[in-house]
Amino acid sequence: MLKNKSLAQRLVVTSTAVVGAIIFSIGLYFYQWKDAQYALYNQGITAYRANKMQEAIKYADQSVGVYKARQSYTWLERFAYPKPDKELAAQAAFLKGKALLRANQPAAAVQSFKESLELNSGNLYLGRQLTEAEFHQYYEAAMVTKYDLELVFKNNPPQAQKQGKGKPEDKSGNGTTPLPGEDPSTQPGKGRRNTI
Repeated sequence: MLKNKSLAQRLVVTSTAVVGAIIFSIGLYFYQWKDAQYALYNQGITAYRANKMQEAIKYADQSVGVYKARQSYTWLERFAYPKPDKELAAQAAFLKGKALLRANQPAAAVQSFKESLELNSGNLYLGRQLTEAEFHQYYEAAMVTKYDLELVFKNNPPQAQKQGKGKPEDKSGNGTTPLPGEDPSTQPGKGRRNTI
């Protein structure tokens, strides 16, 4: 003779099946989840290489936007999703600056380069647990950004003067007057041409 299951046993089996289905669907969601910050950056690189500057600007800007939006995640979202990548956001801002330069928009390019340097100034990695290769990679990326920003100022003197980086003209005819605190021995060099 078959024994009938009690109501409590049926309730336990049913609730276990429901909880298992929920956990399985959450696991499936995270298995198929793709990081929008990386996907948008990769689309920006593809558009830049295809010489579609407006698309590259849009995707790079959206990638930086995803990074900024993730800064305000709740504790549960921070627990579930990976930490937003600050270095990738700096690279996306750099990509946006390069695309803006190619689109002949130097003022906006300067702002993008500055944003990239705010995210990765090159010296923020000293206290972090990084390998020496990772540290040098981030440092080199910041130096390339600084070099490109200096090139924008050099090739576009009015833009440099708007940003306070240009030298004012000397009315006496002796060339340009040095700015306070400007010492030739402390000025940056031309950088490494092979890294650009």
